[in-house]
Amino acid sequence: MMYARLPEPNDGAVARVSAASAMGAEGDMRRLITWLSGGAVAVLLALVVPASAGALPTAQEVLAEMPVSDIDRERILNGEIVSWSASEGSDRELAFGMVLRVKATTAELVELYHRAILFRVIPGVWGYGKLTSADGMEELARLRLKPDAEKEAARYFREEPGGELNLANEERAAFRALRKSKGESITVEDVEALIRQTLSARYQAFRTRGLDGVAPYARGRRKSFDPAGDLRSATKQLTGIQRYLPGAVERLLAYPSGGDLREQEESYYWMNIELFGRPTFALSHRMLFQEGDGLVLADRQYYASHDYNVMQQVFSALPLDTGTLVVYIGRVSTDQVAGFGSRLKRKAAHLLAAPYYKDLFEEVRTRSEKLHR
Repeated sequence: MMYARLPEPNDGAVARVSAASAMGAEGDMRRLITWLSGGAVAVLLALVVPASAGALPTAQEVLAEMPVSDIDRERILNGEIVSWSASEGSDRELAFGMVLRVKATTAELVELYHRAILFRVIPGVWGYGKLTSADGMEELARLRLKPDAEKEAARYFREEPGGELNLANEERAAFRALRKSKGESITVEDVEALIRQTLSARYQAFRTRGLDGVAPYARGRRKSFDPAGDLRSATKQLTGIQRYLPGAVERLLAYPSGGDLREQEESYYWMNIELFGRPTFALSHRMLFQEGDGLVLADRQYYASHDYNVMQQVFSALPLDTGTLVVYIGRVSTDQVAGFGSRLKRKAAHLLAAPYYKDLFEEVRTRSEKLHR
């Protein structure tokens, strides 16, 4: 589900993504990949599964239905992390599936989750926080426009529809008005204050209206992109969860209402990570669902300031005789793999992403199992 910056198809380079070109951007690519997969790690570390099986399918039955070989099923039961192919809903979408067995106990997984291990594993995190107040402004006070603050502030000043930032037309107008009112006396702190207000407005809109409250991104003077549409598409593709836990899917689509199933735990976060030498601000919503002995945990990044549009990651878990079977599906929407040459660009992105993604899961699983010993 992750991606790196890829060559444009008209330069003849898409079909020959070489080891040299991949290594040239390895540092930033690894940071981007670990950032996009990091939410998955945080989700993994929140899993809590009851000890006894109920009316839901067993973990063995789920494994039997998965698009993996018999050899891979044995590898999973033997403790290996195995990737599986997930269909992609559009030329903008990158989908990635993984399945693994976790040995750590419930209490140990929850402990790691509450330690915010995600932000200790991923490099380049400049700031993050849990949003708990009504408007989030108290928590967003820690936000800083880093790294390269002055250069990034200038991007907000000159931003045009379809430019380098994911902003609605109204948000762009607010930054232009700030520049006009302040003139040459404008400071980085002025821009930071307006970024906080922008994130606060998006947080409040999502908290009260869910996907209906997600403002579109301007993609031209008369064009816009609907990020909520890609989150809806990602949710509707949760066919396995829809089959066994329909209340979770209904709740995700209709949040903050809808569905007989209610989240056991809900939280909001803001984050700033350095991607390609730039600060990337993201807003995330996590929900934990439980029905019988089955558990689903969803992490949605319903806003990202640049380089990708939105992301949804979902884990489902069922008990094994020893440990827990965890099935993961992540989907990220990014314009970087859309359009001409999309199939080749997405294939290259998957090839580049897979080893970093697996390494990250291995690192976190190792940490969890150290606690189990």
